Amino acid sequence: MDLLRHLRYFRTVADEQHFGRAAERLRLAQPSLSQRIQRLERELGVRLFDRGSRGVSLTPAGRLVREEADALLAAADRLDSIVARVRDGAAGTLRAAVPPDLGGATVAALLTGYQRRSPGSTLDLRELTTAQQVRELAAGTLETGIVRHPCPAEGLDFGPLLHQPLGVLLRADDPLAAQPHLPLAELSGRDLVLFPRAAAPALYDETLTGCARHGCTPAAIHEARGGDFAQALVLSGTAVALVPSAAGEPGTVWRPLAGTPLTWRTSTAWPKDRDSPAVQRFAETAYEALRTGAGMLLDHPPGQHAAPYASPAAGANSDPGASSKTRSGGDTASDGASDKALDTGPISPTDADEEPGSAGPLKGSVRAVDEAHRAPPSRPLYPRPASEFPL
Repeated sequence: MDLLRHLRYFRTVADEQHFGRAAERLRLAQPSLSQRIQRLERELGVRLFDRGSRGVSLTPAGRLVREEADALLAAADRLDSIVARVRDGAAGTLRAAVPPDLGGATVAALLTGYQRRSPGSTLDLRELTTAQQVRELAAGTLETGIVRHPCPAEGLDFGPLLHQPLGVLLRADDPLAAQPHLPLAELSGRDLVLFPRAAAPALYDETLTGCARHGCTPAAIHEARGGDFAQALVLSGTAVALVPSAAGEPGTVWRPLAGTPLTWRTSTAWPKDRDSPAVQRFAETAYEALRTGAGMLLDHPPGQHAAPYASPAAGANSDPGASSKTRSGGDTASDGASDKALDTGPISPTDADEEPGSAGPLKGSVRAVDEAHRAPPSRPLYPRPASEFPL
Protein backbone atom coordinates (compact mmCIF):
# COMPACT_ATOMS: atom_id res chain seq x y z
CA MET A 1 0.00 0.00 0.00
CA ASP A 2 1.15 3.52 -0.82
CA LEU A 3 0.77 4.91 2.71
CA LEU A 4 1.38 8.56 1.82
CA ARG A 5 -1.19 8.50 -0.96
CA HIS A 6 -3.79 6.83 1.25
CA LEU A 7 -3.11 9.38 4.00
CA ARG A 8 -3.75 12.16 1.48
CA TYR A 9 -7.08 10.52 0.59
CA PHE A 10 -7.88 10.23 4.30
CA ARG A 11 -7.08 13.90 4.94
CA THR A 12 -9.28 15.03 2.04
CA VAL A 13 -12.25 13.01 3.36
CA ALA A 14 -11.66 14.44 6.83
CA ASP A 15 -11.61 17.99 5.41
CA GLU A 16 -14.79 17.52 3.38
CA GLN A 17 -16.56 15.27 5.92
CA HIS A 18 -18.25 13.66 2.93
CA PHE A 19 -17.10 10.87 0.61
CA GLY A 20 -18.90 12.28 -2.44
CA ARG A 21 -17.34 15.77 -2.21
CA ALA A 22 -13.93 14.29 -1.38
CA ALA A 23 -14.16 11.98 -4.42
CA GLU A 24 -14.95 14.96 -6.68
CA ARG A 25 -12.01 16.90 -5.27
CA LEU A 26 -9.67 13.94 -5.78
CA ARG A 27 -11.22 13.11 -9.17
CA LEU A 28 -11.91 9.54 -8.08
CA ALA A 29 -15.03 7.43 -8.19
CA GLN A 30 -16.70 7.42 -4.80
CA PRO A 31 -16.71 3.59 -4.45
CA SER A 32 -12.98 3.55 -5.22
CA LEU A 33 -12.30 6.19 -2.56
CA SER A 34 -14.38 4.30 0.01
CA GLN A 35 -12.41 1.10 -0.70
CA ARG A 36 -9.11 2.90 -0.24
CA ILE A 37 -10.16 4.38 3.11
CA GLN A 38 -11.32 0.93 4.24
CA ARG A 39 -7.97 -0.49 3.22
CA LEU A 40 -6.17 2.19 5.26
CA GLU A 41 -8.36 1.33 8.27
CA ARG A 42 -7.50 -2.37 7.93
CA GLU A 43 -3.81 -1.53 7.59
CA LEU A 44 -3.83 0.65 10.74
CA GLY A 45 -6.22 -1.63 12.66
CA VAL A 46 -8.57 1.18 13.73
CA ARG A 47 -11.81 2.77 12.49
CA LEU A 48 -11.11 6.29 11.25
CA PHE A 49 -14.61 7.57 10.44
CA ASP A 50 -18.13 7.35 11.83
CA ARG A 51 -20.29 7.08 8.74
CA GLY A 52 -23.81 8.56 8.66
CA SER A 53 -26.46 9.46 6.11
CA ARG A 54 -25.40 13.11 6.02
CA GLY A 55 -21.65 12.52 5.91
CA VAL A 56 -18.77 11.29 8.01
CA SER A 57 -16.96 12.43 11.15
CA LEU A 58 -13.61 11.48 12.62
CA THR A 59 -13.46 8.94 15.40
CA PRO A 60 -11.13 9.60 18.36
CA ALA A 61 -8.56 7.37 16.64
CA GLY A 62 -9.18 9.25 13.40
CA ARG A 63 -8.46 12.60 15.07
CA LEU A 64 -5.10 11.29 16.36
CA VAL A 65 -4.21 9.88 12.95
CA ARG A 66 -5.17 13.20 11.34
CA GLU A 67 -2.69 15.12 13.53
CA GLU A 68 0.15 12.71 12.73
CA ALA A 69 -0.82 12.58 9.06
CA ASP A 70 -0.57 16.37 8.74
CA ALA A 71 3.00 16.34 10.13
CA LEU A 72 4.00 13.32 8.03
CA LEU A 73 2.60 14.75 4.79
CA ALA A 74 4.23 18.14 5.44
CA ALA A 75 7.59 16.40 5.92
CA ALA A 76 7.02 14.40 2.73
CA ASP A 77 6.27 17.61 0.81
CA ARG A 78 9.47 19.19 2.12
CA LEU A 79 11.44 16.11 1.09
CA ASP A 80 9.92 16.17 -2.40
CA SER A 81 10.90 19.83 -2.75
CA ILE A 82 14.47 19.19 -1.62
CA VAL A 83 14.85 16.18 -3.92
CA ALA A 84 13.47 18.19 -6.85
CA ARG A 85 16.01 20.95 -6.22
CA VAL A 86 18.84 18.41 -6.02
CA ARG A 87 17.60 16.71 -9.18
CA ASP A 88 17.52 20.06 -10.98
CA GLY A 89 21.02 20.94 -9.76
CA ALA A 90 19.75 23.81 -7.58
CA ALA A 91 20.75 22.14 -4.30
CA GLY A 92 23.07 19.47 -2.97
CA THR A 93 26.79 18.93 -3.45
CA LEU A 94 28.53 18.30 -6.76
CA ARG A 95 31.86 16.46 -6.52
CA ALA A 96 34.20 17.83 -9.19
CA ALA A 97 37.91 18.15 -9.94
CA VAL A 98 40.36 20.27 -11.91
CA PRO A 99 43.93 19.55 -13.07
CA PRO A 100 46.72 20.96 -10.85
CA ASP A 101 48.06 23.35 -13.50
CA LEU A 102 44.77 25.06 -14.40
CA GLY A 103 45.70 28.37 -12.74
CA GLY A 104 44.26 30.28 -9.81
CA ALA A 105 42.28 32.83 -11.86
CA THR A 106 40.57 30.09 -13.86
CA VAL A 107 39.67 28.07 -10.76
CA ALA A 108 38.29 31.20 -9.11
CA ALA A 109 36.17 31.95 -12.20
CA LEU A 110 34.89 28.37 -12.13
CA LEU A 111 33.88 28.57 -8.46
CA THR A 112 32.17 31.95 -8.68
CA GLY A 113 30.51 31.09 -11.99
CA TYR A 114 29.05 27.85 -10.65
CA GLN A 115 27.78 29.59 -7.52
CA ARG A 116 26.11 32.19 -9.71
CA ARG A 117 24.43 29.51 -11.84
CA SER A 118 23.40 27.35 -8.88
CA PRO A 119 23.24 29.52 -5.72
CA GLY A 120 21.63 26.85 -3.52
CA SER A 121 24.19 24.14 -4.21
CA THR A 122 27.75 23.39 -3.13
CA LEU A 123 30.70 22.64 -5.40
CA ASP A 124 33.13 20.23 -3.72
CA LEU A 125 36.15 20.98 -5.91
CA ARG A 126 39.42 19.07 -5.66
CA GLU A 127 42.73 19.22 -7.50
CA LEU A 128 43.38 15.89 -9.25
CA THR A 129 45.46 14.82 -12.23
CA THR A 130 43.74 13.46 -15.33
CA ALA A 131 44.76 9.91 -14.42
CA GLN A 132 43.30 10.31 -10.92
CA GLN A 133 40.09 11.82 -12.28
CA VAL A 134 39.56 8.95 -14.71
CA ARG A 135 39.87 6.43 -11.88
CA GLU A 136 37.52 8.34 -9.56
CA LEU A 137 34.93 8.94 -12.30
CA ALA A 138 34.88 5.19 -12.91
CA ALA A 139 34.62 4.45 -9.17
CA GLY A 140 31.77 6.93 -8.68
CA THR A 141 33.64 9.06 -6.10
CA LEU A 142 33.76 11.94 -8.61
CA GLU A 143 30.83 13.21 -10.67
CA THR A 144 32.59 15.47 -13.15
CA GLY A 145 35.94 17.10 -13.83
CA ILE A 146 38.21 18.96 -16.23
CA VAL A 147 40.65 16.61 -17.96
CA ARG A 148 43.54 16.85 -20.37
CA HIS A 149 43.48 14.86 -23.61
CA PRO A 150 44.33 12.25 -24.77
CA CYS A 151 42.03 10.79 -22.13
CA PRO A 152 40.55 7.26 -21.98
CA ALA A 153 37.06 7.65 -23.46
CA GLU A 154 35.54 4.35 -22.37
CA GLY A 155 32.59 5.00 -20.08
CA LEU A 156 32.92 8.80 -20.28
CA ASP A 157 31.14 11.66 -22.01
CA PHE A 158 32.85 14.98 -22.71
CA GLY A 159 32.11 18.66 -23.14
CA PRO A 160 33.53 20.68 -26.05
CA LEU A 161 37.25 20.32 -26.72
CA LEU A 162 39.36 23.44 -26.13
CA HIS A 163 42.94 24.09 -27.20
CA GLN A 164 45.59 25.79 -25.07
CA PRO A 165 48.73 26.73 -27.07
CA LEU A 166 52.03 26.06 -25.34
CA GLY A 167 54.91 28.48 -25.12
CA VAL A 168 58.27 28.49 -23.38
CA LEU A 169 59.21 30.01 -20.01
CA LEU A 170 62.79 31.37 -20.06
CA ARG A 171 65.07 33.21 -17.74
CA ALA A 172 64.83 36.92 -18.58
CA ASP A 173 68.49 37.15 -19.62
CA ASP A 174 68.34 34.03 -21.81
CA PRO A 175 69.54 34.90 -25.36
CA LEU A 176 66.36 33.35 -26.76
CA ALA A 177 64.22 35.80 -24.77
CA ALA A 178 65.02 38.53 -27.31
CA GLN A 179 62.87 36.79 -29.93
CA PRO A 180 59.10 37.49 -29.93
CA HIS A 181 58.36 33.96 -31.18
CA LEU A 182 60.59 30.94 -30.72
CA PRO A 183 60.91 28.06 -33.19
CA LEU A 184 60.56 24.86 -31.22
CA ALA A 185 63.75 23.48 -32.77
CA GLU A 186 65.80 26.20 -31.03
CA LEU A 187 65.09 24.51 -27.70
CA SER A 188 66.90 21.37 -28.84
CA GLY A 189 69.74 20.42 -26.52
CA ARG A 190 68.26 22.32 -23.57
CA ASP A 191 66.88 20.73 -20.39
CA LEU A 192 63.08 20.77 -20.52
CA VAL A 193 60.63 21.11 -17.62
CA LEU A 194 57.28 19.25 -17.90
CA PHE A 195 54.54 18.07 -15.57
CA PRO A 196 55.05 14.56 -14.09
CA ARG A 197 54.26 11.82 -16.57
CA ALA A 198 52.10 10.01 -14.01
CA ALA A 199 49.67 12.96 -14.02
CA ALA A 200 48.68 12.46 -17.67
CA PRO A 201 50.80 9.81 -19.37
CA ALA A 202 49.28 10.15 -22.85
CA LEU A 203 49.57 13.95 -22.88
CA TYR A 204 53.16 13.78 -21.61
CA ASP A 205 54.09 11.42 -24.44
CA GLU A 206 52.14 13.46 -26.97
CA THR A 207 54.00 16.63 -25.99
CA LEU A 208 57.41 15.02 -26.35
CA THR A 209 56.38 13.42 -29.64
CA GLY A 210 55.43 16.88 -30.90
CA CYS A 211 58.84 18.18 -29.84
CA ALA A 212 60.55 15.42 -31.78
CA ARG A 213 58.49 16.10 -34.90
CA HIS A 214 59.53 19.73 -34.86
CA GLY A 215 63.25 19.12 -34.41
CA CYS A 216 63.49 19.56 -30.65
CA THR A 217 65.51 16.92 -28.77
CA PRO A 218 65.82 17.89 -25.09
CA ALA A 219 69.04 17.10 -23.28
CA ALA A 220 67.02 15.97 -20.25
CA ILE A 221 63.49 16.11 -18.88
CA HIS A 222 62.75 17.52 -15.41
CA GLU A 223 59.32 16.83 -13.91
CA ALA A 224 57.78 19.65 -11.86
CA ARG A 225 54.56 19.15 -9.91
CA GLY A 226 54.08 22.85 -9.22
CA GLY A 227 54.76 26.15 -10.90
CA ASP A 228 57.16 27.30 -8.18
CA PHE A 229 59.54 24.40 -8.75
CA ALA A 230 59.36 24.83 -12.54
CA GLN A 231 60.14 28.53 -12.16
CA ALA A 232 63.06 27.76 -9.84
CA LEU A 233 64.56 25.44 -12.45
CA VAL A 234 64.15 28.14 -15.10
CA LEU A 235 65.62 30.86 -12.88
CA SER A 236 68.64 28.66 -12.15
CA GLY A 237 69.41 28.72 -15.84
CA THR A 238 69.46 24.94 -16.07
CA ALA A 239 66.21 24.47 -18.00
CA VAL A 240 63.32 25.98 -19.94
CA ALA A 241 59.65 25.07 -19.33
CA LEU A 242 56.87 24.32 -21.79
CA VAL A 243 53.77 25.93 -20.29
CA PRO A 244 50.58 27.65 -21.49
CA SER A 245 50.46 31.42 -21.74
CA ALA A 246 51.25 33.00 -18.40
CA ALA A 247 52.53 36.25 -17.02
CA GLY A 248 56.25 35.94 -16.50
CA GLU A 249 57.29 36.04 -12.86
CA PRO A 250 60.16 38.36 -11.90
CA GLY A 251 63.29 37.15 -13.61
CA THR A 252 61.44 35.10 -16.26
CA VAL A 253 59.71 35.76 -19.57
CA TRP A 254 57.19 33.70 -21.55
CA ARG A 255 57.43 33.50 -25.31
CA PRO A 256 54.97 31.82 -27.71
CA LEU A 257 56.24 29.11 -30.03
CA ALA A 258 56.43 30.07 -33.69
CA GLY A 259 53.63 28.49 -35.70
CA THR A 260 51.85 27.24 -32.55
CA PRO A 261 53.23 23.69 -32.93
CA LEU A 262 51.99 22.37 -29.55
CA THR A 263 48.64 22.65 -27.81
CA TRP A 264 47.11 21.03 -24.77
CA ARG A 265 43.56 19.83 -25.33
CA THR A 266 41.15 20.19 -22.44
CA SER A 267 37.47 19.41 -21.81
CA THR A 268 35.02 18.53 -19.08
CA ALA A 269 34.25 14.85 -18.50
CA TRP A 270 31.65 12.83 -16.60
CA PRO A 271 30.41 9.21 -16.51
CA LYS A 272 28.36 8.29 -19.57
CA ASP A 273 24.59 8.90 -19.23
CA ARG A 274 25.06 10.76 -15.94
CA ASP A 275 24.86 14.31 -17.23
CA SER A 276 22.58 15.60 -14.47
CA PRO A 277 21.50 19.27 -14.44
CA ALA A 278 24.27 19.95 -11.90
CA VAL A 279 26.88 18.34 -14.18
CA GLN A 280 25.58 20.35 -17.14
CA ARG A 281 25.84 23.56 -15.11
CA PHE A 282 29.43 22.68 -14.21
CA ALA A 283 30.27 21.92 -17.86
CA GLU A 284 28.79 25.22 -19.02
CA THR A 285 30.58 27.15 -16.27
CA ALA A 286 33.89 25.39 -16.98
CA TYR A 287 33.57 26.18 -20.68
CA GLU A 288 33.23 29.88 -19.89
CA ALA A 289 36.06 29.85 -17.32
CA LEU A 290 38.45 28.03 -19.67
CA ARG A 291 37.69 30.36 -22.58
CA THR A 292 37.91 33.62 -20.60
CA GLY A 293 40.16 32.79 -17.64
CA ALA A 294 42.68 30.50 -19.35
CA GLY A 295 42.36 31.90 -22.88
CA MET A 296 41.63 28.49 -24.41
CA LEU A 297 40.45 28.26 -28.01
CA LEU A 298 37.62 26.22 -29.48
CA ASP A 299 39.64 25.36 -32.60
CA HIS A 300 43.31 25.15 -33.48
CA PRO A 301 44.90 28.63 -33.48
CA PRO A 302 44.93 30.43 -36.86
CA GLY A 303 47.83 29.32 -39.02
CA GLN A 304 48.31 26.03 -37.24
CA HIS A 305 48.61 23.02 -39.53
CA ALA A 306 47.58 19.71 -38.02
CA ALA A 307 50.14 16.94 -38.35
CA PRO A 308 49.05 13.32 -38.81
CA TYR A 309 49.44 10.83 -36.01
CA ALA A 310 52.37 8.44 -36.38
CA SER A 311 51.13 4.88 -36.63
CA PRO A 312 52.65 2.36 -34.21
CA ALA A 313 54.78 -0.48 -35.54
CA ALA A 314 56.62 -3.24 -33.77
CA GLY A 315 60.31 -2.69 -33.25
CA ALA A 316 60.33 1.00 -34.19
CA ASN A 317 61.15 3.55 -31.50
CA SER A 318 61.83 7.24 -31.26
CA ASP A 319 63.88 8.86 -28.55
CA PRO A 320 63.11 12.61 -28.47
CA GLY A 321 64.94 13.07 -25.17
CA ALA A 322 67.80 11.46 -23.32
CA SER A 323 65.59 10.56 -20.37
CA SER A 324 62.22 9.72 -21.93
CA LYS A 325 60.83 7.26 -24.47
CA THR A 326 57.66 8.49 -26.18
CA ARG A 327 54.65 6.86 -27.75
CA SER A 328 52.70 7.66 -30.87
CA GLY A 329 50.33 10.58 -30.54
CA GLY A 330 50.03 14.28 -30.76
CA ASP A 331 47.55 16.93 -31.65
CA THR A 332 50.53 18.93 -32.80
CA ALA A 333 51.13 21.19 -35.75
CA SER A 334 53.95 22.04 -38.10
CA ASP A 335 55.63 25.44 -38.27
CA GLY A 336 55.75 25.47 -42.05
CA ALA A 337 57.08 22.02 -42.90
CA SER A 338 54.89 19.71 -44.93
CA ASP A 339 53.01 16.84 -43.31
CA LYS A 340 55.14 14.45 -45.28
CA ALA A 341 58.30 15.94 -43.87
CA LEU A 342 56.93 15.71 -40.36
CA ASP A 343 55.94 12.06 -40.62
CA THR A 344 59.39 10.81 -39.72
CA GLY A 345 58.32 7.26 -39.03
CA PRO A 346 56.42 5.15 -36.58
CA ILE A 347 56.84 5.40 -32.83
CA SER A 348 55.97 2.40 -30.74
CA PRO A 349 54.19 2.67 -27.36
CA THR A 350 55.93 2.01 -24.09
CA ASP A 351 53.61 -0.70 -22.79
CA ALA A 352 54.89 -0.54 -19.23
CA ASP A 353 53.97 3.13 -19.01
CA GLU A 354 50.48 2.85 -20.51
CA GLU A 355 47.87 4.95 -18.73
CA PRO A 356 45.39 2.76 -16.76
CA GLY A 357 42.27 2.22 -18.78
CA SER A 358 43.84 3.61 -21.96
CA ALA A 359 42.75 2.08 -25.23
CA GLY A 360 46.25 2.31 -26.68
CA PRO A 361 48.29 4.80 -28.73
CA LEU A 362 46.70 7.63 -30.65
CA LYS A 363 45.31 6.80 -34.07
CA GLY A 364 43.61 8.61 -36.94
CA SER A 365 43.88 12.03 -38.48
CA VAL A 366 44.16 15.13 -36.34
CA ARG A 367 42.71 17.10 -39.23
CA ALA A 368 39.56 14.94 -39.24
CA VAL A 369 39.20 15.28 -35.49
CA ASP A 370 39.68 19.03 -35.71
CA GLU A 371 36.96 19.35 -38.35
CA ALA A 372 34.60 17.44 -36.08
CA HIS A 373 34.90 20.25 -33.53
CA ARG A 374 34.02 23.01 -35.97
CA ALA A 375 30.40 22.68 -34.92
CA PRO A 376 27.66 25.09 -36.02
CA PRO A 377 26.19 27.21 -33.20
CA SER A 378 22.96 25.20 -33.26
CA ARG A 379 24.75 21.97 -32.35
CA PRO A 380 24.41 21.00 -28.67
CA LEU A 381 27.69 21.32 -26.78
CA TYR A 382 26.95 18.59 -24.24
CA PRO A 383 27.74 15.78 -24.32
CA ARG A 384 30.28 15.18 -27.05
CA PRO A 385 30.42 11.57 -28.30
CA ALA A 386 33.48 9.61 -27.26
CA SER A 387 34.34 9.09 -30.94
CA GLU A 388 35.46 12.74 -31.07
CA PHE A 389 38.14 12.03 -28.45
CA PRO A 390 40.17 9.18 -30.02
CA LEU A 391 43.10 7.65 -28.23
